[in-house]
Amino acid sequence: MSTLPRPLSQGSGLVEKHVLGMAEMGYRGLSEQWLKRRAGDLHWELIARAMGQRDAVFTCSEGEPLYAAFCATSLQLSRPHLPRLGGEITLAADLYRVGHGRLASLLCITSDGDVVGRMILVSTFVGHSEPGINRSVVRRSPRALAMPPEAPLAVRRIAEQASAITRDIRSDGLKVTGMSGAQTILPCPATDFNAAGLLYFPSYSALADRGLFQVGEKHTRMVACRHVVYLGNVEPGEWTDILFQKRPWGHNVILRGSEERPLALMRVRFRGDN
Repeated sequence: MSTLPRPLSQGSGLVEKHVLGMAEMGYRGLSEQWLKRRAGDLHWELIARAMGQRDAVFTCSEGEPLYAAFCATSLQLSRPHLPRLGGEITLAADLYRVGHGRLASLLCITSDGDVVGRMILVSTFVGHSEPGINRSVVRRSPRALAMPPEAPLAVRRIAEQASAITRDIRSDGLKVTGMSGAQTILPCPATDFNAAGLLYFPSYSALADRGLFQVGEKHTRMVACRHVVYLGNVEPGEWTDILFQKRPWGHNVILRGSEERPLALMRVRFRGDN
């Protein structure tokens, strides 16, 4: 149950306060899906404000729609046990630039005044080269360009790592050696896609968790961190392969679309893992 329908401006950033109800809390602690949805909306609103816009609706110079699609997200929850039903959570986000054409936000998460963790989101503008075909998404420049301050080192590091991984995959292909299991899942348009018709970025994590659960990884531990590099998107009705490798600290996960097309790389660690 949100106490503030719109974020409050505080300096150059945005701040939201929420009372933690069933929408915000999950099976074990704070809902990662809810948190990512709110973080994404704050990221897009920060970009719109930096561009002098009221609404987070973006176009290129020709007037075609653009989307600030995520290249990478990095969630770290140092104290995921703190949020509780009826408690209050504060999300404070700031926007930065991380190289040509990319923007990043740093989200600080506190619960009843105590630090819970942080999330870094890195995006670039994309559009459809073929209308309605998600496989045709390409980078494009917006009509207006935001120029926020340069990102701090921790944010730049996430962006640089994501860029390096993407370059390696484009030049050498996606290597799946060492993956110990696989599941195939069909994303549902009603629950996994957004208003732009794209597979919503929180859904990548949800599909990975669903695949792990189906194969018998019925863990109930809280997520301590999840790092995702986004590589592609899918069409409604396109099956998705979830490949995973169990590690002492958690899992490495690969998401692939049809024809073994890479969609995302993910690393997830659970609380209590070494």
